Amino acid sequence: MKTLSGLVCATITPMKQDGGLDLASLEKLCDYLADNGVHGIYPNGTNGEGLLLSADERRRVAEAMVKRNAGRMSVYIQCTAVTMEETAGHMAHAQAVGADGVGVMTPVFFRQDDIALEACFDDLLASVAPDFPAYVYNIPSHSNNDVSPSLLGKIMARHGNVRGIKFSAPDLMRLEDYLACAGRSVDALIGCDSLFLQCLASGGVGTVSGPGMVFAKRFVRLYDQFRSGDWAGARETQMRIVATDRALAGIPGIPAIKTMLVMQGVIAEETCRKPFRALTDAERRVVAKEVEIYNREG
Repeated sequence: MKTLSGLVCATITPMKQDGGLDLASLEKLCDYLADNGVHGIYPNGTNGEGLLLSADERRRVAEAMVKRNAGRMSVYIQCTAVTMEETAGHMAHAQAVGADGVGVMTPVFFRQDDIALEACFDDLLASVAPDFPAYVYNIPSHSNNDVSPSLLGKIMARHGNVRGIKFSAPDLMRLEDYLACAGRSVDALIGCDSLFLQCLASGGVGTVSGPGMVFAKRFVRLYDQFRSGDWAGARETQMRIVATDRALAGIPGIPAIKTMLVMQGVIAEETCRKPFRALTDAERRVVAKEVEIYNREG
């Protein structure tokens, strides 16, 4: 079983100027990530503009990534959609096309209590893919719902296929509570670049990152340094990640990632789905400087 650990890239969805999928660039991105030592990929998530894609587009992205990857990296498809029915369909499709597993986010927009969230996860995990590896995806700032440690513990107690959680918030205390919430090992990955090293030191297994696509070697180096016991090197690398994180603060994240990947020659166009906007000239200068620093210094 392939699990998620190290650098997992929440992959963007390349698009043509007319807004259609650019599968050629998607395949090139997959090769670029594998060649740069990325450990896993997570298509159709937040950075992939997943909720702005049609169900058919999401299936095409999943199929293309699984096929192109050809076993080089772990591939977990983010499957949650606005409706439970579409979510279930994406989970079944991910299993059918040979993905290593799925990410299952909370319902979005409509706030639910723990009783409703528990029933939601039970329905999806038990009826759709009871033996297929899965990670809970918690991004309360975007979804309007939050998976508490006690809820994660209940989910993992009933569903042995759930490996752990991807948590997108800068809260190490919550991360520590997740690690202790179940009667078995919890694979916890943080969705906050500035806390990658702290997550590993606390017992987490990795990070799910969008900017990691652009700065992959830097993230992989940190993971290798940590695992080898090179604390000084890991700390230095983490501070480079933090410096870039601060420099990019306030710039729209998905357009910035696409722009930087164009600058690196990985994808052809910067196009995003509306309501995302293109970068301003000032923002473009900032991201260009960060790409130049990375290419020069790593």
